[in-house]
Amino acid sequence: MEIKISKEILIISALCVGFATGFFINQAFNEKLYNDVYTQDSVNFTLLADAWRKIKENFVFEDKIDSEAMVYEAVKGFVSALGDPYTTFYDPEEAEKFQKDMEGTFEGIGIQIANKNDRIKVISPIKNTPAEKAGIRAGDVIKKVDDETVENMTADKVVQLIRGDAGTIVQLTIERNSEEKIFNIKRDTIKVPNSELEFIYGNNQEKIAKLSIFQFSETTSRDVKAEVNQILNESNVEAIILDLRNNPGGLVSEAKNVASLFMEKDLPIVKECDKSEECSWLKSDGPGKLANYPLIILINEGSASAAEILTGALEANIEDVAIVGNTSFGKGLVQRVLYLDDGSILKVTTEKWYTPRGELIHEIGIEPDVKVEMTTEDYENDLDPQLKKAIELIDNKDYNY
Repeated sequence: MEIKISKEILIISALCVGFATGFFINQAFNEKLYNDVYTQDSVNFTLLADAWRKIKENFVFEDKIDSEAMVYEAVKGFVSALGDPYTTFYDPEEAEKFQKDMEGTFEGIGIQIANKNDRIKVISPIKNTPAEKAGIRAGDVIKKVDDETVENMTADKVVQLIRGDAGTIVQLTIERNSEEKIFNIKRDTIKVPNSELEFIYGNNQEKIAKLSIFQFSETTSRDVKAEVNQILNESNVEAIILDLRNNPGGLVSEAKNVASLFMEKDLPIVKECDKSEECSWLKSDGPGKLANYPLIILINEGSASAAEILTGALEANIEDVAIVGNTSFGKGLVQRVLYLDDGSILKVTTEKWYTPRGELIHEIGIEPDVKVEMTTEDYENDLDPQLKKAIELIDNKDYNY
């Protein structure tokens, strides 16, 4: 009997010790969490709790208090206060839409926009979408969506206003060359293509592979690899025109994969530096199947982010290359997507990036070797002097700048 009692006492004692240990560990963890969060940088986060409590105690419309919505709006508020248009918080519903955007399908008009110099500017219209067909151009400034002025709005808020069910109409008031224009555009289901390949001929009948890349999504490099194989299997291709105009960017990893198709293994693609100025290089994986083809790159003010990374890498590492068009958008920052426990997403600017030549192009852009403007008459008459100049350079074997 004594042995049985001793075992029971031991079991109870062990449970008590385990509970006490767990309690003190949890308390220590909570204390550390409090110190990490609530006293960080001498900021008194108890102000939020105090405001929350006073609202609960005093707000007359008690039935309208939505605690979850209040938390999400509070997070959006302090993210917005960072003043970085590329750092964004998405609540679970918005996060789901963001994920669909990354897959390349949504309902809207098909434009990429950004906040640049405190103005909402069109980075680019997406190919074959209602926005492009209506005549929206890279560089257009959005002044109003329907009757709502977008001044002081974030780009994400403006996107929400423009999005809507397919078949409905949205009115955009656009500023272009100091003139205001109004566009009534019917929304549609937008499927963003990754790339397109066609074979064209120069004035001297040189066969040219024109490879257009429209974005850098999760599947872009897969699609481009298939088109690279078509180029390699096509006889007598003398040069490649890589068209990155109106490409707003996307995933850096996909830009790296595409660059590797043009570049030999271990060549530098981009240098990324974090807030501590610790830097690392992304380098080509090779095999550089297209490395020996002369290359013309087309860019314009709608070429941004990952498209600029690719342009900078190829310019620095390929011998026979020339860049034609207009100065690119100038987005030299890297964002990481951070997934939160409740399904929310934080998209945070975590690094600046530099070209292999050491250039920080943020808010500056990449200058073309040969600058060619697209005039209003060119757009209206479906003319492409930038492509024409690229073909002319290939005709003359004029690549080195």
